[in-house]
Amino acid sequence: MAINRDKVYDGAMKLLTSGKFDKAIDEFKKLLVDDPKDVRTLLKIAETLHVKMGNRKDALVHYDRAASHYSEQGFFLKAVAVFKQMLTVDATNPDLHLRLAQLYQQLGYGSQCLLHYQQVVVLYEQQDQPKDKVLEILKRMVDLDPENLASRTRVAELFAQAGKLPEAVAELRS
Repeated sequence: MAINRDKVYDGAMKLLTSGKFDKAIDEFKKLLVDDPKDVRTLLKIAETLHVKMGNRKDALVHYDRAASHYSEQGFFLKAVAVFKQMLTVDATNPDLHLRLAQLYQQLGYGSQCLLHYQQVVVLYEQQDQPKDKVLEILKRMVDLDPENLASRTRVAELFAQAGKLPEAVAELRS
């Protein structure tokens, strides 16, 4: 049965402005049942969950769905904007930075991509992730900017620590 989307949206907004956040989200979810790809509603739910209710985990789920829909439709800059919103919710999540870096790389924004890859490296090291994960990101950085001596040196150091001396020497020679 089709719903009157405008009426449901208006009702949800009234509930939202009156501070009845749970009920507003229930109304917004009716819109998602009717149209699961309704990005406007996904973003409204995420914003409500994060800003009004402090539910960061569920907010990230809804933001992620919105970003995925934008990416699938080819709206990569809109997906980037959603990822930036996600980083306001959790800036310490390396996966968010990694996905944002990949979007920037797809768009050809090398400097922005490198900034987020660097953040991934920092977060991986802070979270004691395996060295091979750090090495993978550093290699991506070197591929994007072969002239970056700091990244190349760090790659060589990690190769040496892993006992891969020929690879370390090759990096240092580069």
